[in-house]
Amino acid sequence: MFKYLKRPLLMAARSTVRSLSGSAATTSITSSGGGSLIEVNKALNGWEHKLKDAGVRDTEFNLKCIVSHVLQRKFNTVPDDFAQLKFNAEQLADFERFCEARCARMPLQHIIGEWDFMDITLKTAPTVFIPRPETEEFVRLVIENYKNVKHVDMLEVGCGSGAMSLSMLHALPQVDATAIERSKAATALAWENAKLLGLHQRFKVHNHTMEEDKYMPEELKDKQYDLIISNPPYVKTDEFQYLHPEVVVYENLNALDGGSDGLRVARLVFELACRHLRPGGKLWLELGNEHPPLVKTIMHLQYQGRLTFVDSYFDQYKRERFVQLEKV
Repeated sequence: MFKYLKRPLLMAARSTVRSLSGSAATTSITSSGGGSLIEVNKALNGWEHKLKDAGVRDTEFNLKCIVSHVLQRKFNTVPDDFAQLKFNAEQLADFERFCEARCARMPLQHIIGEWDFMDITLKTAPTVFIPRPETEEFVRLVIENYKNVKHVDMLEVGCGSGAMSLSMLHALPQVDATAIERSKAATALAWENAKLLGLHQRFKVHNHTMEEDKYMPEELKDKQYDLIISNPPYVKTDEFQYLHPEVVVYENLNALDGGSDGLRVARLVFELACRHLRPGGKLWLELGNEHPPLVKTIMHLQYQGRLTFVDSYFDQYKRERFVQLEKV
């Protein structure tokens, strides 16, 4: 973790954002009529060290992702040794530009513009939080619990790019999903992803900022659901100084800030669930690893007769992260 984001890195990152949206970087070869080619292995010279010096981990994976994107090929079709692969002048310019962006700690997902999540591919954008691998584990756990249920009316609170809802819809044809999302950009992106995946007939998304006593948009105020899922912001405000530069510079920090104890938004979700879950309906949450015991205590002290703590689950790193609650 980085304790703070050094100013030179921040300035470089902002410069890289401008360059990615502007003109292409100068290339190291010239093309007469677009005929000049350079071997990918030669184009790679020096970039692994530059990435490592910038603090980027897993440089081989990063470079292969960028090469695959530039060549417009699927990651698993590109050989690890890049044998026989070549760039033209335009591709080389893009490769160098994207590597510079990665050195400035722009997330791969934003450089490439899309990312695989479970069995679907999602468009990404710098304004929308990137789903993490642990969230895939969370969604698989929910899917496993609902695969034999005849019909599920589901609500997602804070859908971002739509990753969780759309993965559920893709895996389980018996699910209908509604989502609320405070960010207008994320709302638009989630709807775009739903259309691109052909899932928009079973997906509705509403731009809405959840607040106390205004948990749902007006048109959903009387609606109840069988299942509510959410990956609410759970990073404690005073822990922001320890976040990676990829997060601090490029992510939507509103999608991370959970307040002083990391449960500020989760508490709103608890209240929403009390009002909008059917009796026996479940609330599934992805939280920080210190939160499940605290949530269990909160349920016991504040929600008796309304919500009950069912269980908590561990991620692949043996961290207690996922929580299941039930509407009484």
